[in-house]
Amino acid sequence: MSVELHILGSSSASPTRDRSQSGQILDINKLRVLIDCGEGTQYKLIRGNLSYQKIDIILISHLHGDHYLGLFGLLNTMSLNHRTRPLHVYSPGGLKELIDHHFRVSNTTLRYELIVHEILGGEELIYDEGNIEMHALPVQHRVPCYAYLIREKTVNRKLNMYVCEKYGVSQENFKALKRGEDLTLEDGSVLSNELLTFNSEPPFSYAYVTDTIYLEELARRFSGVQVLYHEATFLDNLMDRAEMTYHSTAAQAARFASKALVNQLIIGHFSSRYDDLQPHLEEARALFPNTELAEEGRSFFFK
Repeated sequence: MSVELHILGSSSASPTRDRSQSGQILDINKLRVLIDCGEGTQYKLIRGNLSYQKIDIILISHLHGDHYLGLFGLLNTMSLNHRTRPLHVYSPGGLKELIDHHFRVSNTTLRYELIVHEILGGEELIYDEGNIEMHALPVQHRVPCYAYLIREKTVNRKLNMYVCEKYGVSQENFKALKRGEDLTLEDGSVLSNELLTFNSEPPFSYAYVTDTIYLEELARRFSGVQVLYHEATFLDNLMDRAEMTYHSTAAQAARFASKALVNQLIIGHFSSRYDDLQPHLEEARALFPNTELAEEGRSFFFK
């Protein structure tokens, strides 16, 4: 099953000529997740040919405007274009009040059911459906803010069709074999799953960490994640500024990735003071070589 990440915006508080505010689409196992929704998100979705009607879940990290102010317009556009299926939104507390107030003042009624789940405590399992689970983990910012961990629970094994045909395995047994079950033949003998299938790739996992000071202790919670997005608002020579505003530097994002033993790091949420992002990439790669920039319009394909 394919996993795709599409960068819609990677600027921090203020947009620039080349960078919009935070927003990403993660497509995983036919589930479309929008992570944060800064201004201009729906425009970026349209430009990227990413259907907003196919969004199943929206995750909002916190209630600073550059992470949610695009939400009102997107929700309304979905309704104007005849969305009928429910939409689930997860956020720190307060978002439902904001949405209700906005729609009350603007006399807006949605055609679909909007279910807002507010996260009010510590770490929480917020989604557990099919083969996907999502966790919200608190980070340290000036307002309540959450990182998100999205991962597959299991991955089906791959059939060894040569061996299956050799033993006359019928198609009706394929699903059980992919789940890892052994096959019992009519005579009572058992063929092990390892004989009839191959190992598949490990389950995919993605972590989204933004708007936080550097939290080394949190890195352990993301141990072994395949892909980590971590904010890198400043370069390390402005670490004092990062600490004062509860943000991180490119070097700190790389240290976090190293501590967590992730496979790949993607950095974003760049301050508008930077036009050239190459120094961010170089600073991070000096500590964690497998680092990429979350550039506008860029897509990553993982499986």
